[in-house]
Amino acid sequence: MSVCRPARCLFSKASSSIPKPSAPHPRRPFSTTPPRPVRKRRPHYPSIKAEDLALLNQAADSSFPKYDTSETALLSKKYTPSQIAAIQAAEQALDARDIIVQGQGRTDPWRVPYEDDMAEMDPVTDHAEKLSHTDIKGRKNVRLTNAVERDAAIAQIGNETLAKMYPDGIPDEIPKKDQEFFQEAMTTALTQGALDPRAVFTSTNPKVLEALADPRHDVRLPDLPRIENKMVRQTRRLSQDEEEDPRQKRMLQYLGWEKEKLRGLRVKTLVVHGVVNQTRMGKIRSLYYLTIAGNGDGLLGVGEGKSVEPDEGRKQSVMSAIRNMRPIPRYENRTIFGDLEKKVGATKVQLYSRPPGFGLRTQHLIFEMARAAGLQDLSARTPKSRNKMNVIKATWEALCNQRLPDEIARGRGKKLVDVRKVYYGGSVH
Repeated sequence: MSVCRPARCLFSKASSSIPKPSAPHPRRPFSTTPPRPVRKRRPHYPSIKAEDLALLNQAADSSFPKYDTSETALLSKKYTPSQIAAIQAAEQALDARDIIVQGQGRTDPWRVPYEDDMAEMDPVTDHAEKLSHTDIKGRKNVRLTNAVERDAAIAQIGNETLAKMYPDGIPDEIPKKDQEFFQEAMTTALTQGALDPRAVFTSTNPKVLEALADPRHDVRLPDLPRIENKMVRQTRRLSQDEEEDPRQKRMLQYLGWEKEKLRGLRVKTLVVHGVVNQTRMGKIRSLYYLTIAGNGDGLLGVGEGKSVEPDEGRKQSVMSAIRNMRPIPRYENRTIFGDLEKKVGATKVQLYSRPPGFGLRTQHLIFEMARAAGLQDLSARTPKSRNKMNVIKATWEALCNQRLPDEIARGRGKKLVDVRKVYYGGSVH
C-alpha cells in the first residue's frame, strides 16, 4: 500500500475545513450567451397599467359597442334564433381590447374597407344582387367621351378616391415622412380614374353613369367574392396576352391548326447540354436542346435546337419537334406491331409489344416518348451504348418505320384477316 494515500486523505480533510471564498473562481465561458439566472425574460405582450386599462376599456366601448335592444330586435327579424345565438357567441369570444392592442389596419392606398356598418353590400364578403338593364330608369344612351369629358371624369374620380384616403381634407403642409405616401396616393387615384368606365363612356342620363361604376351591373359579378380591382384585372389581362411569335404563326398556318390544339400537345425537353464552337474570335458557347412533342393519340415528333440564348434554342427545338410530328402505328391503340429493333451509331434499341395491362417498362427517355405517342404497353432494351441523343432518335425511327401486317400480306400476295376482330366481334381481351 502506498504511503501517499493516507497523507492525501488527511490533506483533503484539512482543506475541507478551510472556508471557501465568497466569489467563485473566474472560469472561461464556452458560449457568449449569459447564464440562465442572469437572463431577463421579456414578456410576449406589453404589460398594461391600471390607468391605461381604464382608457383602453373606454376606447374599446366607443369603437366596438355592444348590441342594444333595438338592434337585437332588428337582427331577430332577419336571422334565425340559431344564427343570433352564433352571433352572440362570437361577440363574447372576441375581446374588443385585444382588437385595439393587437389589431393593425392597412395604410396603403389600395386598402379595402373591411370594417363597415353592414349597411352596404361589401364585394369581399357579400354577393350583391345581379342587376340588368331594366333596373336603369330613363333612356339608356351611351357614347364615347371626348378629351375634355375624359379629363373631367378622371379628375372627379381621383378626387373621390383622395377623399376616402383623407376624410378631413388634404393638409396644406405635408410632413416629409408622409410625402412618399401622398405621392403614392395621388398615383393610385389617377390610375383608378383612368381605368374607370366613366372615363371612357358618358351619358346624359345620370342613372346610366351610376350603373357604369356599379359592380352589380358588371358581367364579372358571379366571380365574387374575391378582392378584385380594375388594376388587378388589367394586369392579368396584359400578362395573359402573350406576344405572338412569328414562327409559331407561320407554323399554325402551315399545319392549319388553332392555338387551342397547339396548347394540347405534350412537349418535353429531354436533352440539354452545352456546345462550344471554336472560331477565330474565340470559343463561342451555345446550348443544345432536344425536344419531343406528341398529342398522346398517335403523333410523335423529335426536334433539335441550338442557340446562344437559352430561350431561343428551346423555342427552336419545340417548333422543330411539332413540325416533324409523324403518325405512329399502334396495335389496338395501345402497343406496337411486333418487336422492333433499330441501330443509330453505337446505340441499339429493342422494342417489344406487350399484352394489355403490362404498362410502360422502359427507361425514362423511351417512357416519355411512348407516353407522348399514346402507347400504353411496351418494354424496351438498350444493350449497347446509351447515348441519350441516339436513344431518342433510334426509338423515333423504329416507331415510325414499323412494318404493318397489311403491308406484309400485300407484299406476299395474301389477304390478311384479323380473326379476333371478324369472328369475335372486336372482343380482343
